[in-house]
Amino acid sequence: MSKPTDLNDLHQFAGPEAVKACIEAAAPVTGAPSSTSEISPDEWPPAIDLVELSKKPPTPPRHIIDGWLPEGYATLLSAHGGTGKSTIALHQAVCIALGHDFFGLPVERRKVKYLSCEDRGDVLHWRLARTCTYLGVSIADLDGWLGLLDLVGHDTILFQSANGDETHITAAYRHLAARIRREGYQVVYVDGISDTYNGNENARAEVKAFVNCLLATIPLDGAVVLIGHVAKLTAFTKTSTEGYSGSTSWHNSVRARWYLYPETKFGEEAAEKTGELLLELQKSNLGPTSGAMRFRWDDSTGMFVGHTERSEGPMDRNFREQEEREGILAAFMTCPDGHIPAASSGPRTAFHVLSVQPNFPSSLRAGKAEKKRFWRHMEELRAMGFIEESTITRSDRHKMRVLVPTDKACGHAGNDENEHSQHITRNPKCGHAGNAALGVIGDIYPAHGPGIPTFTESDFEGVTP
Repeated sequence: MSKPTDLNDLHQFAGPEAVKACIEAAAPVTGAPSSTSEISPDEWPPAIDLVELSKKPPTPPRHIIDGWLPEGYATLLSAHGGTGKSTIALHQAVCIALGHDFFGLPVERRKVKYLSCEDRGDVLHWRLARTCTYLGVSIADLDGWLGLLDLVGHDTILFQSANGDETHITAAYRHLAARIRREGYQVVYVDGISDTYNGNENARAEVKAFVNCLLATIPLDGAVVLIGHVAKLTAFTKTSTEGYSGSTSWHNSVRARWYLYPETKFGEEAAEKTGELLLELQKSNLGPTSGAMRFRWDDSTGMFVGHTERSEGPMDRNFREQEEREGILAAFMTCPDGHIPAASSGPRTAFHVLSVQPNFPSSLRAGKAEKKRFWRHMEELRAMGFIEESTITRSDRHKMRVLVPTDKACGHAGNDENEHSQHITRNPKCGHAGNAALGVIGDIYPAHGPGIPTFTESDFEGVTP
């Protein structure tokens, strides 16, 4: 066998004792103490020179992936097991190593070290080949820019609890840090946290120390991406804003946090997966947190292909919400029995009755957030005077609270003998104020056009969103 070039070769060539001796002889890593008991204030850097600072313009925060991956800090990517986070993370690492955009997001090129503690070399090869085919490059193009380590079956613990309150970095950490420094890597992907962190995930001090130790291995223009699982409860919640497991220190110790989960639509009977994945930017200290990406499986490439979700601006949101309110009123007008329950809970609510109407807005049909927005629209329509609450007597003589469209919604108030306002046919009777002169109270009122009012700014006067 030729001269060993790394610890794996050395293990095969000379055995475990030679590996141990090599690690113990390695130079200590600057900025990374062997245990928390060795940290002292004397080792901290001097205070920032404010006079010198005042002489130069401030540098805005920089991102390696525009708006998503901040430079010089740690980022957390979390998902339930089997969701596809490792596949997407490897694709992202390849994009950074090439300086290629990540599904439309601009990327700055960096040297990347990827620690794969869960997937072996053959799986990595399979994923890498599909990613490179999709990007139109060769795997060989990554040589010198992507360091891919198959660490399955090896000791990968970088940080562990010790006796008492002490915590320790390990020989594996020292080897990793020396390798990063020697080979000039800038971005480190750690896949995953449970394979490298042997501390208490609920202990804030230990979590913070682990993250800081990893940050000590990279240059200021680099980044650390930690890949972890989520708590069991979060995995079933799907749309949780707490996409991580353990102490809130995992959230607080990183400057950006991403959460990947399968998209699920919540119908009236059961939740149903759409087959798509959503990646949300749930935390960003150095930029906006409105980012989201959607991934769809592409049979032709054999991988999930993503695209950036366009963030909705104020004008887009106002237009959509106006269309939704108009759609709700249209559903009111065409509801067969005209009795819309006023109850907001129970087996038969206004949402149950209106959502089955063909002209009910599709953007409000499914999902907890969509249903919440529906009820907000209902309160706004009530405040604007387009719907009101009334009481009817059912055939069993019980009173029932219902919601009905007002004269303002139907456009009947003030009708004279010859003028008919626009209205959609309703069944049963219309019977609104102003129709008495026409003698149509108690009869079906004919359609005279689209009939649904278009909202203007004056309709919202005095209404709190």
